[in-house]
Amino acid sequence: MNKLKAIAAAAALVMPVAAAAQNVVAKTGDSVANFFKDEGAQVEVTTDSVGDPNLKVEYYGNDFSVYYYGCDNNTNCDAIQFFSGYQTDGGVRISKINEWNRENRFARGYISEEGSARIEMDVFLGKEGMNPDDFAQAVGFWTRRMTEFEEFIGW
Repeated sequence: MNKLKAIAAAAALVMPVAAAAQNVVAKTGDSVANFFKDEGAQVEVTTDSVGDPNLKVEYYGNDFSVYYYGCDNNTNCDAIQFFSGYQTDGGVRISKINEWNRENRFARGYISEEGSARIEMDVFLGKEGMNPDDFAQAVGFWTRRMTEFEEFIGW
């Protein structure tokens, strides 16, 4: 019985170390920016027109922006949006974008008022955030969809 208590105590000591990875949160621009920097990406941290965090990211040959939503006085945000736009000068028809949206989940496309094709994907991180492995999967999903969208619109 004492051996079992010793093993349980040792396991309890090891568990906090294994769970030490910080969740990726949207409270400020730092957490998401640091995730990308740790992945070797180039990141520029700025603010948008209302003062919320905004990131410009170059990640393995993909350039995109990260916008922050659900912010309280430009901090304590609870969601982000991956965004990429393509100046297509009206060369992509709305019916083609509608086809994209019918066939693809999560990342949605649209045509801006200026005629540019755009794609975006929202990620709700809430107050506690997302563990780095799950966030990496979301980023991987985003970059795959962005690449597929570029091919789809003939970029």
